[in-house]
Amino acid sequence: MAQAIAQEWSQWRGENRDGKVTGFALPDQWPMELTHKWKVTVGTGDATPALVSKKLYVFTRQDDQEVILCLDADNGRELWRDQYKSQEVTGAASRHPGPRSSPIVANGKVITIGVAGIISCLDAVTGELAWRKDPFPGVFPMFFTAMSPLVVEGSCIAHLGGVGNGAIIAYNLETGDEMWRWSEEGPDYGSPVLLTVAGTNQIVTLTEKSIVGINAANGNS
Repeated sequence: MAQAIAQEWSQWRGENRDGKVTGFALPDQWPMELTHKWKVTVGTGDATPALVSKKLYVFTRQDDQEVILCLDADNGRELWRDQYKSQEVTGAASRHPGPRSSPIVANGKVITIGVAGIISCLDAVTGELAWRKDPFPGVFPMFFTAMSPLVVEGSCIAHLGGVGNGAIIAYNLETGDEMWRWSEEGPDYGSPVLLTVAGTNQIVTLTEKSIVGINAANGNS
């Protein structure tokens, strides 16, 4: 799993994808009211931001672009951005036009998945694009892609595509090369977690039909 120092939030549901914050020191006395430090308009979306090394990574939509922003967590100043033209969210899902997948920051990279299944990997410090993939062009679930990527042992795991035409894919985090692919079922609307059983790391996730455990090393079920 991607590791983070105390009180950072490097991915969906935190360091270990369990909704827990580690290393938080409870104050002796809580303030009577919160102090408003800064505010920045970033666009629309349901993706939760990631917080690593006092940098806030935000994945959002502005007009017809999906935008990855890196902000200074102390003052909201924009440090870098990357953007690309994205599929419009249509139908019943259009009430939520922005990304549904939370970014992950690991091994010096930030990875995002857009509403149409475009997966991007950028340098977390500079914002330079390392690689971008669209393995199922024009194919996505009815309510669009809603799963947050997972980083395991140097690979980025993503469940992409749509009903009857999708796959869990492991990409090399550095190069974007495909390491393995499990193509038996398309995605649902859940994010994978890492589970270790009898010494074997498994990618456990909800699919269009099942709950599956896939060997993280080779994609075998």
